Amino acid sequence: MIKSKQGMGVSQVFIFIIAALTFALIMIFGYKIISEFLQRGEQVEFVQFKNELEGSIKKIYTEYGSTRLKEFNSPAKYTQICFVDMSKEYDPRLCPLDPVACTVWENTAAGGGYDQVDENVFLTPPAPVKIKVYQIHLNLPTDQNFLCLPIVNGRFSMVLEGKGDHTQISDRE
Repeated sequence: MIKSKQGMGVSQVFIFIIAALTFALIMIFGYKIISEFLQRGEQVEFVQFKNELEGSIKKIYTEYGSTRLKEFNSPAKYTQICFVDMSKEYDPRLCPLDPVACTVWENTAAGGGYDQVDENVFLTPPAPVKIKVYQIHLNLPTDQNFLCLPIVNGRFSMVLEGKGDHTQISDRE
């Protein structure tokens, strides 16, 4: 009884092809699932940052005279954050720092200020969701009505002071 080794070779090739296709499908779907998981993680990180920022500013405004040095952790992809006092007159000095914020402020200045705007905090690169914190005023050594802070390694800090009807923001320096 001599067995045919030729038939055995064909079945091994067939098994190899099935194994290669299975491996390819696992790699494709695995990559897709991991990519979606990472994207959702970034979205969660942004929402946590946004909620912490909005909550911190809203919480302190009623605590008249309270001052806090607050450090925030933002998603690492952001390099700058700008706060704009939309109730003040438009200032073109913001344009080189943040063109999006400049355009929004310029359009808002003509009609209504803070109440008419959907955002008063701007990130670079632009955020996926608009951020509007409670009414802010800025305490700066210059006469500008915006504050742009660098975000280094996903961190920035600023001073928040409660004023009863608004929150005053200043640079930590």
